[in-house]
Amino acid sequence: MAKVDPSRDIPTATSSSATWINWHKSLRRFFNKKEANAIWIYAWSKRGGVDSNANDNTLSRYMEKQGVDIERSTLDEIGEGIADLGSGLLTIGKFMILIPLGIAGIVMIVILVNLIRNPKKSLSNAMMLTPQGRALGMSKGLKAK
Repeated sequence: MAKVDPSRDIPTATSSSATWINWHKSLRRFFNKKEANAIWIYAWSKRGGVDSNANDNTLSRYMEKQGVDIERSTLDEIGEGIADLGSGLLTIGKFMILIPLGIAGIVMIVILVNLIRNPKKSLSNAMMLTPQGRALGMSKGLKAK
């Protein structure tokens, strides 16, 4: 049975502290601690907050054990959580950009070396990659016969 992403089922402003705690526990089962805390803090700032009825001692103690001070769940903490979440994506993104650029660079170097060694042959090879170049090459071949 596949896991269901709990971040799609966010408690509301009228939810109890037990609902918020259970939601955080389900986030922890699906994400790592940093990601779960970042998602929880963001949702808390949008739907819960320090003025919420859910903001009681039980929730406060539970979240402190998770490394979250809900009294300080400001944009600073949200920003820190999002930055941690994004740092892993940036690492993957770097490779997804650098690898194709490296391949393109190698191809360009090979093309330039061949162009310098034999410019006429390189030009005719490049022309053969286009439909017009192939047609021109075939017409030259017919004329030669």
